[in-house]
Formats: sequence, C-alpha cells, structure tokens
Amino acid sequence: MAMNFFEHQDHARRRTGRLVVYFAMAVICIVLVLYATGIVLLNWAQQSASNSSQNQYQSQVQTEIVYWNWEVFIGVVCLSGLIIGGGSLFRIRQLSGGGNVVAESLGGTLLDPGTVRGDERKLLNVVEEMAIASGVPVPPVYLIDDDSINAFAAGFKSTDAVIGVTRGCMQKLDREQLQGVIAHEFSHIFNGDMRLNIRLIGVIYGLLVMGLIGLYVLRAMAITGGGRRSSGGKKDNSAVFIMIFAAVMMLLGFVGTFFGRLIQASVSRQREFLADASAVQYTRNPNGIAGALRAIGGMPVKNDMGPRAGEYNHMFFAQAMNSVFASHPPVQERVARIEQVPVESVEAPAHSTGASAPSSAAVSGFAGSVSTAQLHHAVDSIGTVNAGAVANATGVLKSLPSDLVDAAHATWSARLIVLGILLDPTAKGRLQQLNRLESKLDSKHHEALNVLESSTRTLHPVQKLPLIDLCIPALAQLSKPQYDEFMQVVQDVIKADGQITLLEWTVYTVLEKHLGERFDAASRKHPGTKSIRALRNEAVQVLATVAYLGQDEVSGVQSAYADGLSVLGLDERLPDAAQCTLRTLRQSLHRLAALRYADRQKLLKAISACIDHDGHTTIEEAQLLRGIADSIDCPMPPIMPEPAAA
Repeated sequence: MAMNFFEHQDHARRRTGRLVVYFAMAVICIVLVLYATGIVLLNWAQQSASNSSQNQYQSQVQTEIVYWNWEVFIGVVCLSGLIIGGGSLFRIRQLSGGGNVVAESLGGTLLDPGTVRGDERKLLNVVEEMAIASGVPVPPVYLIDDDSINAFAAGFKSTDAVIGVTRGCMQKLDREQLQGVIAHEFSHIFNGDMRLNIRLIGVIYGLLVMGLIGLYVLRAMAITGGGRRSSGGKKDNSAVFIMIFAAVMMLLGFVGTFFGRLIQASVSRQREFLADASAVQYTRNPNGIAGALRAIGGMPVKNDMGPRAGEYNHMFFAQAMNSVFASHPPVQERVARIEQVPVESVEAPAHSTGASAPSSAAVSGFAGSVSTAQLHHAVDSIGTVNAGAVANATGVLKSLPSDLVDAAHATWSARLIVLGILLDPTAKGRLQQLNRLESKLDSKHHEALNVLESSTRTLHPVQKLPLIDLCIPALAQLSKPQYDEFMQVVQDVIKADGQITLLEWTVYTVLEKHLGERFDAASRKHPGTKSIRALRNEAVQVLATVAYLGQDEVSGVQSAYADGLSVLGLDERLPDAAQCTLRTLRQSLHRLAALRYADRQKLLKAISACIDHDGHTTIEEAQLLRGIADSIDCPMPPIMPEPAAA
C-alpha cells in the first residue's frame, strides 16, 4: 500500500536517522585508522628517544610497544569530531540559503519568466502547471548549460525549493517526457527528500575534509621544504611525522569518499524508484518518464556535470557522474519497473496539451460552492498530483487574461497584481484602499494598477490564488528590504477598510509563507514531533475560529465545532467569539507547525468537517482551508467547484 504525503514526511525523518547511522560507521572507521596511526607515531617517537639515550634500562622501558593510550584515543576522537563535524556543519550552513545556492553552485542561470521564449517557455509552463496543480508555490527554474539529460529539485522545503534542468533535458525531450521528469522532481519535494539531500551533502563534505587537509599540508611542505635538518645537523623527525600524518589524512579522505558514495547509493536508490512511480501516478502517463529514461539510456556519451557532480550526484534525476557506487538504479531497471505498473493506473494518459482542460468559459461558469466530496478529496490529495488536477491547472492558466499572466512574470507588476486582487469589490472599500495607497505608489504605478485592476476585478474566485502562485517566482527576486516594504503595503491595503475578509487573510498567509521563508532561513521549521493532544489548545482555537467564520447562528457554530472536535477525539468547551479572530488564527497555526505530520492530517480533516458542517462550502471557505494547510506545510491542490447547473 502506497504511503501518502503525511506518512512520507514522517518516514523522511526515519531516513535521516539511517543517514546518522551510516555517518557514525564512517566516523568510527576514520577514528580507528587515525588512532592506529597515532599509536604507530607514538611508538616511533619513543623508539627514537630511546636510541638517543645512553641509559640501557631506560631504553628497555621506552622501547616497549604501546597498543592502548587514552590520551591518544581522546585526542583522535576530538580531532575527528572537530574536523568532520565542523566540515559538515560548515557545508550545511553554506547551503542554508535554500535551493538557489545549490543551483548557482552548479552554474545554473535563473530563467526570467518575463523574457523566456521557445523551449524555455515550454519548460516554465510545465513547472507552473505542476506547481499549481499540487498547491505548492511555483519554484524558480534554473537552466544548467550541459548537454546531458538531467534535472534536480533542491531546497529545504517547498517554500524555498528550486527546479534545475539541463539544457539537454529541455531541448532533447518532448513536452510529454519533460512533464514526466518534472513530476519526478516534484515527488522529491513532496516526499521530504530535499532536506535529506542537503544533509547528505554536508555529511559527504565532512568526510572529505580530512583528505583536503592532508593535501594542503603536503603541498605546503613541498613549497617550504619539509626535509630540513635541525640546528645540530641531524634530521628533523618532526617533519617526517607531519608528512606521515598528512599522508594518512589523505588516505582518510579516500575512506571518506568510499563511505560518502556508499551512503549516497544506499539512501538514494529506493527514493528514485519511488519518485518514478509517483511521476506515473501524477501524470497517469508512464510513457513520459519512461521515454525520458530511454533517451538517457540511448545517449552515446555520459556527460559529467562539472566538478561538483559528485557532491550533488544523489540529487539528480539520473546519474550525473561515473561511480563504483551508483547513486541511481540502472536506467533499464527503472524503465522496466515503470512499464510494469498495473494497467488500470495508466489507462488514461494525460497529455499536457490542455485539450481536455476547462476553458475560460468553463471557469467563469463554475458554481460558487464546493461539494463535500471535493472538499474531503482535497485533504486526501495533499502533497500529491493527479492528471485531473494538472488538467484543471492547465485550464485555469489558459483562462487567465494574457495581460495578467505577462504582468505576473515581472517583479514590479507582480506586486500590483497582488494589490489589485486585494482591492475591495465595493466602491467605498476600494476608495479607502486607494487612498491608503496614495502615498505608497508613484503616478506610474498608480496608472498601471488601475489598468491591471480592471482585469483582476473580473476574475473568478478559483482564478485568484493560482494567479498569486504565478507571481511568486517574480516576487522572490525582491531584495529583503523590498520584500518588507511590499508586505507592509499589503497589510495597509488589507486594514484600510477596517475589516479582514477570508480572501485577504488567505492571500497574506500565502505570501508570507511562500516568500517569507525564502528571505529568512531561520523561519524554516523542522518537521514537528508533538501530538494533537500536546497542542490541544491551539487546535481548539483553530476549530472554533473556523466555526465562527462559517456560521451565522450560535447553534450552527456549536454544531460545526462539535463535528470538528469529534474527528480529533477531543471534548473541549467552545471558546468565546472575541477570542477567535483571524489574528489569533495565525498565531495558533504558527504554534501548530510543531505538530507531527500524522496529526496535521487529522487536524485538516477536522477543519474540513467543521467547514462542511451544513453541507455548503463556499469557494472562500475552501480557500481558507488551503491557506490553513499551507501554514502548516501541507500543500493542497486547488479545490475546483462543480460547474454551475444550466
């Protein structure tokens, strides 16, 4: 039975524990080799001292072979821990900026959505469709100037992820095959693989540091002359000791390389099979990813992706370097597994042409509510993609006015789109907001906002959040001061009319989540371990707030709240309405980010039961559920309403 998103996240933490075990084995081997070297040097030093002594008795004592010495052992352990641990932490710290650091270290060039054409536009369209279909922010895309067919996803979580694609992958694969590769990389995002990959890079670097130190010492001695004699004309044995120590450090570098490649192979291979299967599940089209793998297998020459390919090898779609310990299964084996997927799971291939996707007219014809089945299906679909969601995403993207799509791809105009979506539909509320913006925008921006607002005003509710998602890559190019200023303007617009709507809360939450963690690495929380009972007060607060927002009558609030509590298995008194505001909702969700993933799923099911208590869920309430899910790192696909009845 396949694991869902929540199980994968908790399983990723266990895989991290396995990585620690392999790392400990490597450190033990290195400590043993270094200790043996230390004992040999200690005995040699004692022998040298005894040979220079004139006392025969003293010579007999000092030439006795020593096998165990606590001082040497403790010194070796401290030295190994300092070098390996320090090297690993240093490398992980270097990569704390997110996936863009990895992409840029591989020579990647960020694709500007506003200027790309041809194959680059095709690539970005596939990434945008997959992101919107899955509910994650549209990741920046980096192009690696390499003729091989390869790709990778890098980052700590979906909010700071990037997709890297080689030029060969972009140019040599058709759209169907490219979609399979991108679906494979999105699987790594959903399954919690990216954080593990970053840690694995740190581990490998830490294991290699000793070899680098040994090489540096030998080079330094070659330059300065390591074989100099002492002032008495005798050979200076300390230089010999240093040379032996440096040579052993280089040997340990090879030991570290051995274990590093072994760890890559043992951790990565099964994850590649899983990602291949997930890509078929997402697209319902095994021909796409299988065709891409066949194209890789048919290439006459395997291109290495630069000097850092070994360090990042486990992250790529396919093997990026030649190695005795392959980090990826053989291409032929991967293709065989894909083609043995049960027929019923691939009987309806999804070609990303948009032919079966809803048109602009279909989007505008959607009803204003969401069915119970769709709401619950959305929770069950968290952290995954399916062919229907991809078709819906394609349809929504095609339905968006072209001027808004173009504006979403440029940083300066993407900010105006967000403001346009937030402008109140009533004349009075919009006037208050525009007055608040008077001192924030210059005349050029005011004029552009007026033009864009005429288009955003006609958007169907199901189009608004996908359009915000399209803006994320452009907004991610803001500097930190620009981001802070922009978010302050967004707050001013929301507060201008004295009330906060569900749409305003959701938009601000999405922006803060998808952009905030790109600008502040410290805000990225590690997967939580607390149970729902340990955070029962926060969970109750969220349920009560949702109940108050969705019901007008007190009896309806109590019934909706009770429905949510029954899912959580709790029995708590309904908090007062004054305590349940959108502000307190954000505060509670911030603390609920410490929940373990299994309980996050339970919480979201409870919230959906609360929202759908009366069998009527508005699009705004469905989007509120998406915003809540987003806040606790559970990306939810768009919830599409049924078409309006004729």
